[in-house]
Amino acid sequence: MLESDGNPTLLLLHGAGLDRTSWDDVIVRIPGFARTVAIDLPEVEYDRDAVPLLAEHVAGRITELGLHRPHVVGHSLGASVALELACRVPVAAVTGFCALGFHARTAACGMTLRTFVRVVRAAGPAVRRRLVGSRVFHRAIMSGLSARPSAIEAAVVAADVSSLVGSDLVALTRFACRYSFVGAERLAATPVNLVWAGQDRVVPACDARRAVRVLPHARHTAIVDAGHLVMRDDPDGTAAVVHACHSQLMRDLQRRTG
Repeated sequence: MLESDGNPTLLLLHGAGLDRTSWDDVIVRIPGFARTVAIDLPEVEYDRDAVPLLAEHVAGRITELGLHRPHVVGHSLGASVALELACRVPVAAVTGFCALGFHARTAACGMTLRTFVRVVRAAGPAVRRRLVGSRVFHRAIMSGLSARPSAIEAAVVAADVSSLVGSDLVALTRFACRYSFVGAERLAATPVNLVWAGQDRVVPACDARRAVRVLPHARHTAIVDAGHLVMRDDPDGTAAVVHACHSQLMRDLQRRTG
C-alpha cells in the first residue's frame, strides 16, 4: 500500500521452484525504508499462459492485501510475472532480478536446470538428505545456480533442493526456453529496473543484452559476483539494489507531487 508518507510497499515475488522464504535474507537487510510483503506463487502448468495466469493471481492478491500501486520486486520467473503484472494493473515500479523471457536463441537455461533435475531426482529423499550435508555434493548440486555454493548453509540448500524437486522443473525448463516477454510498449510509463547476475548460468549475458534492446527505457544494472540465486549469493548487494531503486522511485514521486 501507499503508506501515510506516500511510500509504496515492496511486493516480493519468488522464482519458480522456490517460495517466499527465498527473500528472507534480503528482507532482514531492508528494514525501515519500506514495508515488505513476500507472497507465495501457486504452481501452474508451464505453457504460454503461465505468466499471464500468475500475473492475474498476483493482481488478485494485491486487492486482497489492500495494496495500492506497490513496487513489485521479482526474481527469475517472479521477475517475468512482475513485468506482466505491470502491463495489467498500476504499479509504482518493477525491479526484476535475472528475469526470464529475453532469451536470444539459447538453451542454456534449459540445459542447466535439466541437469540439476537429473542429479537431485537420482537420489531418493533419505539419500538426498545425507548427500546434502556433503561439501562435495553441496557444491555440485548448487553450482549451476549459485556462484558461491560452498557459502550457502547446508540447511538452506536442503530447503531449496526439497522445494525445487517438488516442482515440475522439466516442464519449467522447456517453458523458460520458449517464453518471451512481449509487452514492452505497455511499460513505457512504468519505472523498470532489470538486474542481472554477472555469473548467472541460467540466464546468460546474451539475454541481458537482448533485454536492453527490448526495454531500452529500463534501468539495467548488474551484481557482478552473483549467480542465478542472487539473493543467496549476495543478499547485501541484492538489498542495496532494491534500496537504490526504491530511493530513486521515492525521489521521482516527490518530484512529481511537488
